[in-house]
Amino acid sequence: MLASAVGLAGCSDGASKPPEESPARNEATPTSAPKEKVEITFWHVWSDKDAGPITARVEAFNKSQDRITVKVLGNQDATKQLTAISGGNPPDIALTYWNNIGPWGQAGAVLPLTDYLKNGKVDTASFVPAALERMKVNGEYYALPFTFSMASTLMYNKKAFQDAGITKPPETLEELFETAKKLTKRENGEITQIGFIPDYPWIDNVFWPIIFGGSWVDANGKLTANQEANVASIAYQRKFYEEFGMDQIAKFRSGMGQRGTPNDPLLTGKLAMMIGWEYNFPEERKPDGPIGIAPFPHPANRPDLKGSGMVSPRAVFIPKKAKHPDEAWEFMQYLVGHESQVEFSVESKTIPSLLPALDDPKLRGNEKLVMMHDFYERAKSKTLQGFPNSVYINEYLQALTEETEKALKGQATPQEAMDRVVARIQPLADKAASKS
Repeated sequence: MLASAVGLAGCSDGASKPPEESPARNEATPTSAPKEKVEITFWHVWSDKDAGPITARVEAFNKSQDRITVKVLGNQDATKQLTAISGGNPPDIALTYWNNIGPWGQAGAVLPLTDYLKNGKVDTASFVPAALERMKVNGEYYALPFTFSMASTLMYNKKAFQDAGITKPPETLEELFETAKKLTKRENGEITQIGFIPDYPWIDNVFWPIIFGGSWVDANGKLTANQEANVASIAYQRKFYEEFGMDQIAKFRSGMGQRGTPNDPLLTGKLAMMIGWEYNFPEERKPDGPIGIAPFPHPANRPDLKGSGMVSPRAVFIPKKAKHPDEAWEFMQYLVGHESQVEFSVESKTIPSLLPALDDPKLRGNEKLVMMHDFYERAKSKTLQGFPNSVYINEYLQALTEETEKALKGQATPQEAMDRVVARIQPLADKAASKS
């Protein structure tokens, strides 16, 4: 998911004219349509197997007007996109993961959208704020969120709860810890069922600080990974290892079943609770299914953090050397528009990034999407957050993962670990600020 900006140096040289200089800038409005039909290229990351919903959006756009033809190409991951951008032959418009936008934008490879947004049909206030914010670097938008994934849900095995006599999911983090203890079973000293593993399936160095109200950088550009809330989020995770045992959890985890298979530990009940995303167990979490869902717990002393969670958007952007940036902008407006967002979400069972789309009857009244209805509602939460985008985002995330792992293993205190992150990454932040 993480990509490097290596190879992008010089991408700003010879770039397409910025919007304010382009004579075709206002072609986004039907009243100034070009006379000749223009073909633009659009790259996305899905394979042929999963490309149906996005291909349908392209076909619908092509049929909707007679001035632009979009030629679509899938299987174009970040590496392929980066290679094309660096080689000076990029597509006109592309979809990528949000965390590429910071490094690519700052390297001069992505067209800023500020001037387009001033004159286009896109209302930025209609987007889920946390999803839109991920598109911004140093105060400027370089992309728009197409759809987004979201972790703000606790998923649990209903039978494990029933067997333990637990009638409702925990609402606070304190209750989560106590519930996890009740749901953990041992035989001959060995764990046979565990209530919750805070870093399953992976160390999540963005989700947990958000749940505690943490942050990563302040308004002055100073990193805040070592602030009290961030440190407390790691200390909380560490409690599970202190309670259940580092070695015992590791041993149990190695044999508890592979994620995403019929032996998935949440399905078998070996793991009773986990952090859930909207793509986890879509069929099994229907009302009559074996998996229950609930809002993820919040700190008992911070009821203002109810509904917290992290977002991870897919970003649609225009490379700076795109041959037809104005036509690409017109297609981008269509892609992130209400109708396109709803139709794509119906087909792909994803979360639209437009707030009004979350209440569209085609989604909320669709029984085939019943497993998504809670997620549409939670996507409106004002306490959703995400990691700040920047040129040094990937180095920052990597440092957080490495140091959090050390803290969870007891090789450093949470405070020591986060102090080291700040010491490592602050010079990169200072360097980026000096160039902005």
